[in-house]
Amino acid sequence: MLTVLVVLVCAAALLSGCSREEREPAGGPARETTAAAGRWSTALSGVEEASEEARRWREDALLYAIATPEPALDARGRSPAWLYTFVSPSAGAVASVEVRGGEEARRLPGQRLPEPDIQNLRRNALPPPGRLLDSDEALRETQRVREVLSGEGWRTASAGLDSLSGGGPVWIFATVGEGRRLEERVPAVTGAS
Repeated sequence: MLTVLVVLVCAAALLSGCSREEREPAGGPARETTAAAGRWSTALSGVEEASEEARRWREDALLYAIATPEPALDARGRSPAWLYTFVSPSAGAVASVEVRGGEEARRLPGQRLPEPDIQNLRRNALPPPGRLLDSDEALRETQRVREVLSGEGWRTASAGLDSLSGGGPVWIFATVGEGRRLEERVPAVTGAS
């Protein structure tokens, strides 16, 4: 049940970004200046801030998923915000922390889950960040998604990292190219690709 719920949430987040396409503004490329109010960062750059915020919620919080909260991943594997989702066995709940620009951490309300779901998430917690490919490194391992993001106009993608999508930690990138949804998966553990 939980796996289906998590997959549906991740799929909804990934699909929501599939049709987003923005054009460069007059005067120059948008890749570097869009969302200029905030700093663009890679997924692992905010793990420390998110983990500190999660530990203020529950000391036993374990990271089990990272995703873009909106379809804003650029061709360099960066996004203006990342969503880090934690499970707390002692609380019997999950909670997400949004980090903007690799710095501003904000915990979102938690949600209680049945014990079997909590144990499944605990077993599928992500390994330490030092063993994971960051979003920029993983995106370089894709072919079709990277080509679309690097093409004409400014396009974005959704990105998600978890251990629940089968076969251990995996990055999932999704965007739209040539009028159809593109999705690529990349093993997320360093040395696994």
